[in-house]
Amino acid sequence: MALHTSNIYGNITVSDDAVALVIKKVAMDCYGVAELVSRKLSDSVLMLFNKEPIGRGIKLVTVDNRIYIDIYCLIASGVNTEAVVNSLKSAVIYHVENFTGMRVKSVEVHVLGMRL
Repeated sequence: MALHTSNIYGNITVSDDAVALVIKKVAMDCYGVAELVSRKLSDSVLMLFNKEPIGRGIKLVTVDNRIYIDIYCLIASGVNTEAVVNSLKSAVIYHVENFTGMRVKSVEVHVLGMRL
């Protein structure tokens, strides 16, 4: 799937992979995020063959020009989890809205564990 929107300049289509790359870059630059975790078995199979899945740890859904994002991650040990989650949410919302021109309805961060 892809994100579709239209404005005075015409119709705009942004692929989910492009948005996932933006989210991945923002998440890995966010202090306290250790890594994004696979949420599908197919991602784990690709990693066995040394291929990095683009949307690893990221789920995107678009409904009525609104974007819903789920992020699955590991947090570094010794950091305030709530502060990292809030920082990650605000950074993702800001960058995705600037990149796509669409509104982000919600960002859910699922912390699956801590990395020592």
